[in-house]
Amino acid sequence: VMNYETELNNLVSKLEEYPQGHYDEDELDEVSTFHLRRLGIDYIVKNGNKSYCYGFIEDNDSLIIFINRSDNMFDTEKRIIYDFSKEPRNFGNKVISGAAYEMTQVGERWYYSETGFD
Repeated sequence: VMNYETELNNLVSKLEEYPQGHYDEDELDEVSTFHLRRLGIDYIVKNGNKSYCYGFIEDNDSLIIFINRSDNMFDTEKRIIYDFSKEPRNFGNKVISGAAYEMTQVGERWYYSETGFD
């Protein structure tokens, strides 16, 4: 994740002007689309408040979630999560056994998570 911090920060700054929602490369500008393809990101979820829930285990407000979908049911879905709340919340590291879920904090506001199928 941190190897691509510059590109990810560029995407985060571009997404500040977008409302909450789901975005794929067809809905973003050319520069953002280039970064999505280069980083292998299939789509982005921007959550501005808890009422817009995407079903993540993390709190659902003030997150930008970059998602790489799994190719098959034996693969994991990979997510890079950016916490854009005023104060970083430090979710820390989580492993939920039986749910095929793992999240690792890799920076003050950055997280990497994987979720699979049980």
